[in-house]
Amino acid sequence: MLSQEAGLLLKQLVAEGVSPWLAPGDADELDTAVGQRTLKHALEGALVPPGTEPGLVRAVCDALLPAYGTDAGAGQVSVPVDPRLADDAGALIDAARMLHATVRRPNVLVRIPMTAAGRTALAALLTEGIGVHGSLVAGAARYGRVLDAYVQGMERALAAGVRLSDVPVVVSFPVGLFDAEADARLTGRGAPPGHAARGTAGLAVARTLFRLREQRLTGGWWRVLRANGALPPRLLWTTGGAADVRRLVGWNTAHALCARTLEEAARLGGLAGDTLLNQHAPAARALAELAGLGVDAEEAAAALATRELARIRRGWDLMTGCAAVPGPGSERP
Repeated sequence: MLSQEAGLLLKQLVAEGVSPWLAPGDADELDTAVGQRTLKHALEGALVPPGTEPGLVRAVCDALLPAYGTDAGAGQVSVPVDPRLADDAGALIDAARMLHATVRRPNVLVRIPMTAAGRTALAALLTEGIGVHGSLVAGAARYGRVLDAYVQGMERALAAGVRLSDVPVVVSFPVGLFDAEADARLTGRGAPPGHAARGTAGLAVARTLFRLREQRLTGGWWRVLRANGALPPRLLWTTGGAADVRRLVGWNTAHALCARTLEEAARLGGLAGDTLLNQHAPAARALAELAGLGVDAEEAAAALATRELARIRRGWDLMTGCAAVPGPGSERP
C-alpha cells in the first residue's frame, strides 16, 4: 500500500498536469497493484512488462478504465510489441493489430520503438484508430520525426472518419538512461566525478522536447486536428530517479514510477511548480556546455537508442527462446 506522503505527491503531480504511471519491475508487481486497487485509486497509467499474460493486461486496463472514461488522456495502458520487429514496418503493424485485438480494451496502447520503421507503423496505426506509445526517443531530432509521423497519421485518420479523441499517443524519453549515457561520456572526456555538468543532460533534453512539442502545437494542421478532437501527444518520462519527479513537472506529461521510487520521491518533499515551460534557454545553455566538454546530445541519443534496442531484443530472445513473430511482447521503455 502507498504511504500517505506518496498519495499526497501523486495528487500534487496530477494538479500540475503530470499523469503518474506505474512502471512495475515485473508482472507480479503489476498484479499486486491491481489487487490492492492502487491503479484504480492512485495512478493514471501503466507500463506492462514483456511477457505479461493477456488476462492480467485486461485486468490492468479494466482497473484504469474509470480514469480513461473521465479524463482525456488518462487511464492508458502501454503493452509492448516484439522489439525484434523494430526494423520491419509491416511486421510491426501486423503485430500491433494482433496485440490490440487480443487485449480488446479501448485504453490499450501498443508500445513500439521509434525507429524509422516504427515511425511508419505509428502513422499507419493511427490511421486505423489504434493508440500508440512510441518508445526509445532520446533526442530532439528523433522526437521531431516522431511528431511528423504523428501529424501524418492523424491527418489520415481524420480523412478516414476515425474519431480522433479515441486515438491517444504517448512518446517516452528515458531520462535516467540518458543522464547515465551523458555522464559516462563526460567520464571518458576526463570530467571529474563532481563536475557541475553531471546529471544535467536528461533535464536539458526533456525541456527541449517539451519546447519542441509546444512549438508544433501552434501549427495550422494541429489546430485542424485539435478542432476535430485530437488529444495532444503526451510526453512520458521513464527510468528516472526520485529526484527527477520534482525536476520534471509540466503540463500534459506523465512520469512512470515504480513503488520504491515513488516513496523515495515523497520523502524528498513536495513539488515546486512547473519546471519545463519556457525553460528552453537554460536547456540550450546546458547542452552547449556539454558540447563544449565533448558530449554531443544527439550523438549520445543515437548511441543510447541503438544500444537499448539491442538490449531489449536480447531480452526478448531469452524470454521467448524463439524467432520473432508478429505478436505481443517487447521492451521496457
